[in-house]
Amino acid sequence: MTTQRKIRVGFLGGGGILGAHMTGYPKLADRCEVAVVAEASPARDETIRKLVGANVPIVRDYREVLAMKDIDAVDIILPHHLHLPATLDAAKAGKHVLVEKVMARNVWECDRMIAACDKAGVTLTVCHDRRYHGEWMALKEVIDSGVLGDVFFWKLDHNQDVVLPPSSWAHWKDGIGGGCIMSCLTHQIDGLRWYGGEIDSVVCMTNERPERMQGEFLGVVTARMKSGALAELSINWWTRSHRGDNRLWYEMVQVCGTKGEAYRVDGRGTFIRLHDASDKAAVAKYGEAALNGFVKVECGAWGGHERCVAEWIAMLRGEPAQVRTSGRECRGTVEVAEAAYRSVTSGRRISLPIKPRKWQPCGMPENLAGIVTSREVSYHVDAGAKR
Repeated sequence: MTTQRKIRVGFLGGGGILGAHMTGYPKLADRCEVAVVAEASPARDETIRKLVGANVPIVRDYREVLAMKDIDAVDIILPHHLHLPATLDAAKAGKHVLVEKVMARNVWECDRMIAACDKAGVTLTVCHDRRYHGEWMALKEVIDSGVLGDVFFWKLDHNQDVVLPPSSWAHWKDGIGGGCIMSCLTHQIDGLRWYGGEIDSVVCMTNERPERMQGEFLGVVTARMKSGALAELSINWWTRSHRGDNRLWYEMVQVCGTKGEAYRVDGRGTFIRLHDASDKAAVAKYGEAALNGFVKVECGAWGGHERCVAEWIAMLRGEPAQVRTSGRECRGTVEVAEAAYRSVTSGRRISLPIKPRKWQPCGMPENLAGIVTSREVSYHVDAGAKR
């Protein structure tokens, strides 16, 4: 698509993550407009109107949006189990798709989303926002520069306090795609793949407490990268360590190499320390202080959701764009998470790639399984980037 007119976007879903996506659209008012929102629950109307504007119509069935000929693209923020059917319907209707992470519950569903969009000639983009966040991008630049030498270790953490009642689709494995690993450790998995390349094998352990959710609230994944590096990824949904004074972090990324190391912590920024004084260019760039301790790296002042939306709209208009999260690319992130679950089930290390399997129902109540609700869990929106 190459066009000078505004791209007209319809939202499929109007739950908590709408606020994160709407950090981007108002800044692109000369290039796109949010034309309609499909949200099944009238209780959300007031909040939706505050975010998208009082004049934007709200409809109850997303298929009404797909029937509108003047809608160019849809931003899907429905529950995870609805990403597949909504994407298939959108592709059939000829709409370009931006779908909130996680792309789908497993690679079997991802493959069908990719195939449907390819067949229809529309684009499929996943809002894995970390790849667009200023601080995460700064760390990517450090890694890609080679200044850290031979990278041999990665550590990525995600901490929240999340309790999901049975009335929520996200309480159920069928809704969320398993548990906290598929829901949010996929941020870290996707970041690791972006930074360090593909993963060779994984071993995973989890813990479940049914009063918190059906799936796991805690997960630890160890991985061997195809590069030979080792990685440790963890997610804890029963901690408040990321809140208040003297806190730890919501998210942390650490990378260690033979010539240096670097890390990123939300709210604090991205930092580097050099171990090798012989790299004169690196010392000149980061300063001699980096030889004796960590120094802060300059980062872009933007959040991930807003930058992802901006790149997506630019792509749809035929303008220069850096869309890093196509459906085909993000399939690999879902594959690693699914492999982690297979490790838990088998008690073995799982090598990638894995053979896709159709999703097997795990008992989510029928009233939550249909297209009757929206993305109702308000996950933490990373406030680490400057505003």
